Amino acid sequence: MRKRLLRAYWAGNLVTVLMVLAFVAVMVSYDIASDRGSLRAILHTASAWTTEAGSPLQDLADRISEAGSPLQVTFLMPGGIVLAESGGGEQDGLAMVRRPEVLAALSGKVGEEISFSDSLIHPTINAAVLLGGRLILHLKKPIQEISYVLFVYLPLTLLLVGVMVAISRWLLNPVTHRIVHQLEQVQALLEGTTQRDEIDPEAYFPEIRPAMEHITYLIDRLRYDLEQIGKAQDMQRDFVDNSSHELKSPLTSVLGFAEMIHDEPDMPLAQRQEYLGYILAECQRMQDVINDILMLERQEREESQEKDLVNLRQVALQVASTLMPQAARKDIQIQVEGEASVFAQEVDMRELLRNLMSNAVRYGRAGGWVRVELLGRRLTVRDNGMGIAPEHQPRIFEKFYRADAARDRREGGTGLGLAIVAGITNRYGAKIHLDSAPDKGSCFTVDFPGDRGNKEGSKA
Repeated sequence: MRKRLLRAYWAGNLVTVLMVLAFVAVMVSYDIASDRGSLRAILHTASAWTTEAGSPLQDLADRISEAGSPLQVTFLMPGGIVLAESGGGEQDGLAMVRRPEVLAALSGKVGEEISFSDSLIHPTINAAVLLGGRLILHLKKPIQEISYVLFVYLPLTLLLVGVMVAISRWLLNPVTHRIVHQLEQVQALLEGTTQRDEIDPEAYFPEIRPAMEHITYLIDRLRYDLEQIGKAQDMQRDFVDNSSHELKSPLTSVLGFAEMIHDEPDMPLAQRQEYLGYILAECQRMQDVINDILMLERQEREESQEKDLVNLRQVALQVASTLMPQAARKDIQIQVEGEASVFAQEVDMRELLRNLMSNAVRYGRAGGWVRVELLGRRLTVRDNGMGIAPEHQPRIFEKFYRADAARDRREGGTGLGLAIVAGITNRYGAKIHLDSAPDKGSCFTVDFPGDRGNKEGSKA
């Protein structure tokens, strides 16, 4: 963290320096553009002087040079003969006529060019124009801003950086070290190497003390949330593994029986019908698993919807009628007693009763009974079947959990029915209780909240 703060500090200094350099570059560009404009104005004015005045060219060159000092003025012929030059210098006329700005002037344009031929530190702006088709006026002006940058602005910038470093070391370092130490304590708390009681809030700066206290609170919340996320991820992995297994097993059986039917076209009809029965049973088993998975997924993403007053007795009778074929095969009697109504979605109540009652039939004993008792806001489903051992009862509402996996699959259970029941009861704020013992049957009791709570839930 200390390195990050140092990098941030030096990055801030670098940005400041770059901004200064950018400002200097803009000013230099502005000055060069101003010099170019001045040269164009001088060329325009000098053109008028040379066409109207009758004074010698040397006098004109000196006058023009004085108008834009420091400025070197040269009059020369297109053939390279220098006619006049300000300052008494000696220019190479043949070399000058080959310069880009002179060639542009000979083509009828106003030629301009920035040259570094004299010195990289002292470049010049050159301009030329053709007068009357027979005389070239050439202007040369040094760009003094480059030397200013190198000998004035750059040292001042370096001095500014040095002052900033000195001030930071004198004023900021003690505060920065203390902040870094406190942030390192928070980092250690996040990593778990420091306990919260080892941090003294009074040692923090008063300005950041409330924030630090809030951070420690959030850390505790974060740790708790991470634990819950870890549990949820474990449950998700288990769910994927179990659902894959639940679908893979019957699919493997379906493929095996289908291959035998395909490979033996002369198979006896009775055997073929037997294999087709197995295939249908396994397909039904896969369909049940998929339907239960879709029901669980719908429960997890479904938002609150309008609820109506649902007659649980009527729903229980409807479910009982659909379970009659399974109950008849085991000679199990289904009884519905009492009356009860709750504010809910009818599809949820039907799914709750279907899972509780179908489990009671599936794991009931031959010649036994299943009894649905309704009283007020209480729903009870009893049976005298195989029961559930105490060690399995705490996990019975987990997805795909089976007390007797082999028997459950043999009976056609998906392992999701009670998980769906738990999801429905949680969504409606109801409480579910299991009372069971091996070979003595099971009793599931669901207590729904009061009518007022249900009505408010229906408006949510």
